[in-house]
Amino acid sequence: MAKSFYIATRKDREAEANEIAKALGAAGWKRTLIWSSREEDVAEDYATLAQQELNAIRDADALIVMLPGGFGTHVEIGAALALRKPIILHSPDEKTLNSPYPCPFHYHPGVKLLISKIVDVNEIVSNLS
Repeated sequence: MAKSFYIATRKDREAEANEIAKALGAAGWKRTLIWSSREEDVAEDYATLAQQELNAIRDADALIVMLPGGFGTHVEIGAALALRKPIILHSPDEKTLNSPYPCPFHYHPGVKLLISKIVDVNEIVSNLS
């Protein structure tokens, strides 16, 4: 049975998210939601999108977080923690990880921190396998 994942980050990081998704797909993993494929955000669609994203986190075997994230990224982390999903959190550096102030949930035992300038897709895949 294929494992599944959800990626949380900002929409302008779509290319990096897709690179991770492609590598995981090659390793037999399935992405639960491709939220970045939406054309334009329309306020009337936000409630539907929020529910789709929470359902996708629920259906995922793991959450991958790429900081800096968008406004919903920490909501997604909280949902995954509440559902006891493993989380891989990538940050390019300590400053980004702790800005504007340190978030205790980044250091939760269910979170695997990866700090590096470059998003190392192989490291993410190896931490999920």
